[in-house]
Amino acid sequence: MKKAIVTGATGFIGSVFVKTLIDNQTSVLALGRKSYDKINKDRVALLTGATYVQIDMKDIDALPDQARDAGWTSDEPCVFYNLAWGGVSRLSDMDHAAQLRNISWSVKALMAAKELNCEKFIHIGTMEEAFTHKYLSLDYHENSEYNRHVVYSVAKIASKNFLKMFSEKAGVPLLFANNSHVMGPNDDKDSFLQVTLQKLINGGELIFSTGEQMFDVISVKDCALAYVAIGKKGKPGQNYWVGSGQARPLKEYVKTMASLYPSGQPLRFGEMPYNDISLKKEDFSIESLTRDTGFLPTQKYEDIVHELHSWLMGLANS
Repeated sequence: MKKAIVTGATGFIGSVFVKTLIDNQTSVLALGRKSYDKINKDRVALLTGATYVQIDMKDIDALPDQARDAGWTSDEPCVFYNLAWGGVSRLSDMDHAAQLRNISWSVKALMAAKELNCEKFIHIGTMEEAFTHKYLSLDYHENSEYNRHVVYSVAKIASKNFLKMFSEKAGVPLLFANNSHVMGPNDDKDSFLQVTLQKLINGGELIFSTGEQMFDVISVKDCALAYVAIGKKGKPGQNYWVGSGQARPLKEYVKTMASLYPSGQPLRFGEMPYNDISLKKEDFSIESLTRDTGFLPTQKYEDIVHELHSWLMGLANS
């Protein structure tokens, strides 16, 4: 893979991924909706060495012209990675109109990839899709499970189906990747484990559900390496799960975190209600990813927690 185009390049995962591509001697066209001077300074540092183009996904069909204006050429094999996804108030908000717009933008991105002579189009999804496939089979006359991410992930699933229909027309091989929970420094989202670590640091109450539901965590660095592997060796038509390959009950992640950074507060499992779908260990399997690309994670969960803790402490002391 000589060249790569990355939408969502200024995000938590996207910025680390751009840096990983550059470290792998890949020339990168990084796309984001913010002007360069408005991007988080830590993420700007990760984009150093990439060609940056400010473009909103609603205008993604103008990318071929903007890429040429930026001096980007399609003279070598190129992979298009579609990480961008937007909401109104947050990435996975309940605004259905905003979520539906992403579907159209994903198809427009595929067509832009065709015009830019990309040899693969890789569409990135998340763990919420695995929950939603199970939600869609429920009988809501009898089931009451709830998850605020469902509207977001239904649109994600719909985008995949639209991309499948249009990829043959575009003549661009299509691949998919879904992530387990991604952890690392410089994440500005209020994810459960990051909030838990902040509570451990600050001495907050540690109240949880039973924590018996299966869960999986992968470092942002390993997630980026998996994307590189998929771009190089992934097979068209495949949907790869990107994770640690070591899924376990959520409470085990909490216990490990608390043993590394004890706060003196008790872990109060079972005091918070939980009414959601549960995934199985096999839902998190990375077998096909490893078989096709050779990818294996490099970071242990404990190391991920240490890195995140150092970053959070740096924020608190800055």
